[in-house]
Amino acid sequence: MAVTTHKTSAKAPAQSTRKGQLVPHVKMTLKGHEKAVNDVAFIHGTRLVVSGSDDKSLRVWDLDTGKQVGEPLLGHDAEVWIIAASPDGRWIVSGADNGSILVWEVATNEAELKRVPVSFKGHHDRVYDVVFAPDSKTFASASSDETVCVWKRETGEIVFGPLKVGSWANSVSYSPDGTKLAAGTHKHIIVWDLKTGKELLKIEQRAWRVAFTPDGLRLVSGNRKDIRISDATTGDIIKQFDVHTDDDPFQSLVIAPNGIKFATTSYDMTTRFFDLTTFEQIGEPLEHPDDVWGVAFSEDNQVIATGCRDKLVRTWTVPLSDSELQQVSKSSRRVILHADLP
Repeated sequence: MAVTTHKTSAKAPAQSTRKGQLVPHVKMTLKGHEKAVNDVAFIHGTRLVVSGSDDKSLRVWDLDTGKQVGEPLLGHDAEVWIIAASPDGRWIVSGADNGSILVWEVATNEAELKRVPVSFKGHHDRVYDVVFAPDSKTFASASSDETVCVWKRETGEIVFGPLKVGSWANSVSYSPDGTKLAAGTHKHIIVWDLKTGKELLKIEQRAWRVAFTPDGLRLVSGNRKDIRISDATTGDIIKQFDVHTDDDPFQSLVIAPNGIKFATTSYDMTTRFFDLTTFEQIGEPLEHPDDVWGVAFSEDNQVIATGCRDKLVRTWTVPLSDSELQQVSKSSRRVILHADLP
């Protein structure tokens, strides 16, 4: 295992762009996986990142030291396709190519993980997505076996579903209050009421990824090359625009915790950022040497982690949106004015 750490030197500051924007740059390059890295997640309340790979392992990385924490997490007998960390920072769920789901407990000392996961059985084909509920007590999964399930983490019981969606289930997302679940499939976006089990909304639109915005009012979804922003109640399209190309389609999507921006990854070997108010691209794409599959924001919105086909995990600084730059500019002016006062 080797780790390369990139830090901004005092002698060579990051380049500035318009309005004081700093060019996003690699903070760390984390090497240890033996095959492609399919997904990444920050463990809440810690300085840890977890990654999942085609090498059938999960690995945990310490962002303070740039080192792998302990040995790889082994338990899957197929490629690890997707991972998620619970909001309370205590659990990791991983889904694999053969339909298996494992849940791992994060120890309270934030450094060691219990190496024996709990197995959840129900899917019969690749698990394309997993996500924890806001209360961390349940999690949802989406599979190419054309079903969506909601699981009780403590018992392994399916508490909602299996829901047959009629085509590959590609992604799942909880509303911020945990009362609704959205799924993106090869044919539709579907939203259910988790208290009643009632289907609230069905949009005839293929979605490889779908996510509720942090205010719960909109759905952000992505297909091959386009992004759609939809009203989460009516399904009406608010905005639709292309982010990648048909030849190099969109792969992953994640919304920043503060709801100001979102990031996408693609087979075009880039990660791109977009403003959720103006829908304009933020800064230049982050260039990778190979296909980029997984992406995650840190809790403070300032760092992202990416997983790449080249077997590496990278962490990057996140560019500021125009509204964030304006806020920084106003704060700087206030500091200057205060310093000039007698």
